[in-house]
Amino acid sequence: MYDHYNRSITRQEIKGNLARLLATENLIVEHRGDIPTASFDVDRRVLQLPQWDKASGQVYDMLVGHEVGHALYTPNEDYTDYVQCPMDYVNVVEDVRIEKLMKRKYPGLRKSFNAGYKELGEQDFFQVEGIDYNTILFIDRINLHYKLGPSAMIPFSEEEKVFVNRVADTETFEEVCALAGEIYGKAKADQPTDQQPNSTMPMPSGEDQGDGDGELEQQYKTPNSDSDSKEGEDNDLEDLSEGKTPKGDKSEGEMDAGSQQPSGGAGSNGAAGAQGSQGFQDIESSQTQQSFDSAAKNLSTESTHNIGYFEIPSDIKLDDYLVDWTDVHEWIDERFDAQEPPRVSMADDGTVYWRQQGIDDADQQYREYRSQAQKEVNYLVKEFECRKSASAYARATTSKTGVIDTTKLHTYMYNEDIFKKVSVVPDGKNHGLLFLLDWSGSMSDQLHATFKQVLNLTAFCKKVNIPFEVYAFTNEWKVVQMIKDNNPEARSYWYHDDPATNQPVVGELHIRKGEFNLLNIVSSRSNSRDYERQCKNIFRCTYAHEFRGQCYQIPEGMQLSGTPLNEAIVMLNYIIPSFRKKNDLEKVNVCVLTDGEGSRSGYGRISKRDYEEEDKIYVSAIGTMNALRDRKTGIVYKPLADCYCGLTNQLLVQVRDRNPGVNILGFRILSGSRLSDFVNRYSDNHYSYDRIQSQWRKDKSAVIPNPLGYTALYAIQQTALDADTEMSVESGAKKADISRAFKKMLKSKSTNKKLLNSFVGYVA
Repeated sequence: MYDHYNRSITRQEIKGNLARLLATENLIVEHRGDIPTASFDVDRRVLQLPQWDKASGQVYDMLVGHEVGHALYTPNEDYTDYVQCPMDYVNVVEDVRIEKLMKRKYPGLRKSFNAGYKELGEQDFFQVEGIDYNTILFIDRINLHYKLGPSAMIPFSEEEKVFVNRVADTETFEEVCALAGEIYGKAKADQPTDQQPNSTMPMPSGEDQGDGDGELEQQYKTPNSDSDSKEGEDNDLEDLSEGKTPKGDKSEGEMDAGSQQPSGGAGSNGAAGAQGSQGFQDIESSQTQQSFDSAAKNLSTESTHNIGYFEIPSDIKLDDYLVDWTDVHEWIDERFDAQEPPRVSMADDGTVYWRQQGIDDADQQYREYRSQAQKEVNYLVKEFECRKSASAYARATTSKTGVIDTTKLHTYMYNEDIFKKVSVVPDGKNHGLLFLLDWSGSMSDQLHATFKQVLNLTAFCKKVNIPFEVYAFTNEWKVVQMIKDNNPEARSYWYHDDPATNQPVVGELHIRKGEFNLLNIVSSRSNSRDYERQCKNIFRCTYAHEFRGQCYQIPEGMQLSGTPLNEAIVMLNYIIPSFRKKNDLEKVNVCVLTDGEGSRSGYGRISKRDYEEEDKIYVSAIGTMNALRDRKTGIVYKPLADCYCGLTNQLLVQVRDRNPGVNILGFRILSGSRLSDFVNRYSDNHYSYDRIQSQWRKDKSAVIPNPLGYTALYAIQQTALDADTEMSVESGAKKADISRAFKKMLKSKSTNKKLLNSFVGYVA
């Protein structure tokens, strides 16, 4: 059963891609199991299609081609602005027009339309088996002629042939409506006096007419298009015959509920006779159209397992979420300047029992670390320059100049190559780096060590003139503005959700303003002095988190929070183009440093509750059976298998798809017990885990092959990050102790170098 479901999903994806290709526009296609007919939302450009899982491939292609035709060519207008006639008349004529235009644009669709309608005709979708075509309404004969084709030999009088030819000639919707009105007028005029309806007025717009769901009615109300389609454009009226058409054989068991004779049909009443005596008596509707609509519903298996689609937000203003480094550090400076001196507990004789860690302690540690890390930064620079030179050499081209090299002239007797050569080394690409740093509560034990690595990498970027930005993703910054506004609830504020500013958008991933922020904590846009100020401030914050409870007060807004990882990844869709444009970059690398899964994300949905008078938009959690789609690339991704790491992997792929050439490097800090779970969730490496585990035990880190979302993925033991990279032994230590300290230092440096080498490989 699950395999059948997967096959169905795959088929829907293929047909959805077909629809988007046919539309040649940013069209969104949804397949749903709870809708009987197709619909098209003109404003959102969303085409909803039934699943049609019972339809053959050629029928499916025909139906898709037909619905795309409506999406492209049927305007979002009320047809009653042009004509007063039943909707079915407009539907039938409009079907001919849009299919003609589709086959004109895509000649290959002729085969799909011809084969699809032929198959449905053989299954008696129009419910005309056993009926004399001379006895049915003119509008129904037009419908059958253009859907079943001239080979059906639908009979027309000479007067009627003129109208049939005019149907084929319609080019605009206005022409369709005008002609539909004329055909309706003829139907009323041809109707016997005793069968004239009491009211000569047409059916009002928006009312149901007959048993089926009218195409144009759905188009205007939803707006919508139904699942009908038409036959080929080969409207050879010379092939028309006055005789009866051969009846298609109906396969046993093909029709269920839809196989019933429509009300008013001649099949049960036997209303045969002259051409003026109609087999389908009700001139206010097309019974063949209604029958087709009803039968088409049986092409889909009724299902409640619908895919809930969500999209990347279309209208993001970066200023609503990004906090520039100037604002971040102005606030941090203000709060640190207001710090009280460290608390000290001492005896009367001056003996110190306990002393609180102060800002001076953090600053001392900062200076020591920057001094120690200088060697590592220089190593990075050296590796970068070597790799860059090697890359340039590999891309160099050599050509002859046509000028004789006088130093080789003496070899002319045995050497043909005596001309000067010139080597051309193409310019390297401009690179930029973006860092996303997890500022969540679970990072408390390794945040300080992680930021040390960020310090090294940004120092490297500074030395080689690579633009960079470091963003911390957090839920805590809203409290800063509340403090500045003297809001009394600031100290107890937790869930930063303001309905006035956080109205979700239907079908879009919801990113709450105020609850989510990206703090620009370090930036290459600053001068050397401000860069040093940024690094020191953040070092102070991470130092205090490591010694929590024993340290100075961490500035409000810099407290640890939840893990809005997915929201941070979504923001890359807007940050990367802006960053690339500002710095004239050809290549952007993104480093994501985190220790866990992102918090649950949601998207906007409409819900009508029994106790509420009207529909409301609310945030629904993204889970399984939800699928991401991107309007800019036109890609619809597979439904999620899980709502945590699955969503993260999918969002990473989406960012890379929208931004070609972008590398996203994942650095996951974790304990050894979580390695297996991490590998299974973020990579396709079911058969190479033993090799990964061996590398992990040996190096306290591992490069994870075949990541599902990241370009490259690194797992790092949390104990390895903060290992002392300098050899430290006490005076008078034994030779064995010195040896162990030396090996420990080498191993620590080796771990760092392996990771940094891999990193430099992407940047160079």
